[in-house]
Amino acid sequence: MIHTIKDMKPIESHEQLLQRFTKRIIELRSKLEELQSSYDEYTKIERDLVRLEGSIQVVKYISLGELPNDGNHDGMKDHNPNK
Repeated sequence: MIHTIKDMKPIESHEQLLQRFTKRIIELRSKLEELQSSYDEYTKIERDLVRLEGSIQVVKYISLGELPNDGNHDGMKDHNPNK
């Protein structure tokens, strides 16, 4: 592909680049502030899910003797709970 001078994109000056980058930083920081509360809620829900899944594993172990399938107990037999 051959480019002629009129096809080439004009080169931005240092000042133009700084202005464009600064404007984009301001836009992204604003967007980050908008999303922060959603991110905080997401991480809280994620922690709650992990805690609840662990609680289910504990109840299953206590009541049924069932070991979790978490990679740490693979190949181990379930236990018979004392009733």
